[in-house]
Amino acid sequence: MMTRAFTRSIGMAVLFVGVMVQGALSQESTPANGLGIPPAATVMEGTPTVRVDSSEGVTTRRLLDPAEAAKSRLQVSVVDGQYYWTSRENQPLRLASAGDFTYLSSEPGRYIRFTRIKDRIAYVEHVDVALGSVTWWGELKIVTGAQP
Repeated sequence: MMTRAFTRSIGMAVLFVGVMVQGALSQESTPANGLGIPPAATVMEGTPTVRVDSSEGVTTRRLLDPAEAAKSRLQVSVVDGQYYWTSRENQPLRLASAGDFTYLSSEPGRYIRFTRIKDRIAYVEHVDVALGSVTWWGELKIVTGAQP
């Protein structure tokens, strides 16, 4: 009796691991450049217009003045096809896409999401902090060609 229950538990564990591996493999094989980032891209620069601070029970949304926007600029460098979050300690980023959105993420709770809206690229930069999060909304520009 104990052996049958143990075998069933092992079988369920193997099935679960198989499903998780299949899910990871399918995520890696999805097209990762939904926006169509040009191969010659060298830098992605974002200027935020809105900052949202959230914690349990309190959410604050602020429009940023030009000085605050400049302090909170988003910058991503592209070097040999790899993305680095230059404005956040040069963290390496992983590129993925889902539908109309393109994502660059460094770790859980830290990502940049962007999409094309008519003739501009809108972005969201999200960073989890202790017991809350900070999210910036703005417009992204992609720079191509050699950097100075």
